[in-house]
Parts: sequence; structure tokens; C-alpha cells
Amino acid sequence: MLQDMASEVADVSSKDVYDWIGKVVAKKNAKTGKAICPFAKRTLQEKKIQVVPGKSDLLGQINHCAGLFGILNLDIVIIYINYPITERRLSKICEKSHQSNPDYAILYDHPDNAGLHQGVSFSFGRCPLVFIQNLKKLKTAQKQLRKTDWYKTWDIEPDDAMFY
Repeated sequence: MLQDMASEVADVSSKDVYDWIGKVVAKKNAKTGKAICPFAKRTLQEKKIQVVPGKSDLLGQINHCAGLFGILNLDIVIIYINYPITERRLSKICEKSHQSNPDYAILYDHPDNAGLHQGVSFSFGRCPLVFIQNLKKLKTAQKQLRKTDWYKTWDIEPDDAMFY
């Protein structure tokens, strides 16, 4: 029944999300010696990331953002959601958007899912996030990571459904 309960409204800004990426996602973890995302630091440095607040028509916003990727030359768009939304609802929106935009990975992070790997939280935790990435670029990055011990370090199966 917890899946149906909406998360509380968070007071989050794009700066909070950028700070989390720079201080948590892009940094080597003390326990594992690996960054949660080994590509995050470069993406931040090259400014190929856009972090924006979620709108009430989240599905329309995601679809609109997917349509702008080629024009803006971005690697990722992150939408942070400062209004209550259940994990189940967010999952359905992302699934529906991916069906409309099959060339893009539409992933989400919700505070109700701790996202623990090797005891380290991959989750932002303060509010729901939606990540939009070019699926072909994501698959290329995954192939690069398969040549390393990244998946093994984090005890994640490379073919897990969360990776498309």
C-alpha cells in the first residue's frame, strides 16, 4: 500500500540537484572506490546537463524535453518534482513517455525507493527525479562500463531491466 502514498512536497531547487550530482554521484565513493556514475563529472564540466522543475503536466514536459535533445546537444535532462506524486504514478508516466519516445531512456528516482547498492544509496532522496537520456548514448556508455568492474563493484547485474 505504500506504493500508492504520495511523497511529501519537498523544497528543492536545481542547485540542490546539481550539488548532489557533483558531491555524490560524480565522486568516488569511499567504500567502493567508484563513482555512482563515472560519466557525471564530465557531463557537468561540459555543461551537457539541464536540471529543471517539474510541471503539472509531467508527461507533456518529458515528451517536450525529449524533443529538444538534438537541438540543445545535451547528454541528460533531469526534472525534479516539488509536488506530491507516488512512485507508481511516476513509473507509469515514465513508461508511457518512453513508449512515445523510444529513442530515449526515461528513468526515475523516487524517495520511496532507497536505491541501495553495496550499502550506498543511489537515490537523491529529497524529491522524485526523472532522467531523460538518449538511449543510443546510454547503451554505448553501458558497453564501456561492461569492460570495467563497475557493475561488479556495485553488485548490479548489467542486464537489469532498470538499464533498458
